[in-house]
Parts: sequence; C-alpha cells; structure tokens
Amino acid sequence: MAVFPLPFLHLGACLAIGIGHIDAGWEYLLLIDFPFSIVIAGLMYRKANAMVAFGILGTLWWYGVSLAMLWLNRASKRKS
Repeated sequence: MAVFPLPFLHLGACLAIGIGHIDAGWEYLLLIDFPFSIVIAGLMYRKANAMVAFGILGTLWWYGVSLAMLWLNRASKRKS
C-alpha cells in the first residue's frame, strides 16, 4: 500500500491555516490547488463552510492526483 504525501501536506496546511488564523495562507493554497479551487470558489457562494469543504475536498483532490500519478508510473513500467 502506497502512502501519498500530497494529501497529508494539503490537510496539514489547511489545519495550520485554520488553527493559526492565517488569512493570507488561503490565497496561496487556492493558487496551489488551481484547477480544483474553482469548485471551492463555487461552494463559497453557496454559503457552505468553505474551510471544511476546502480541507476535505482539496485533500481528496490531491489523493486522486496521487493515485493518477501512481497509475501512470505503473503503466509506464509495464510498457518498458
């Protein structure tokens, strides 16, 4: 079983920003999560709890990215 560092880094960053009340940190995290941050921006206008939604959904996004990278890595090894 593979351990993916990207989801843990995202969750840790969300927790640090939320607990530490670092308002500027959200802007940077939105830039890092760019394609997915469009979905989060939509949730903010629906009056959902943006911090919780961003933490959970963004972490799932990075988990999916990590799974895709693992799949591509395994597929490239099979071809060679």
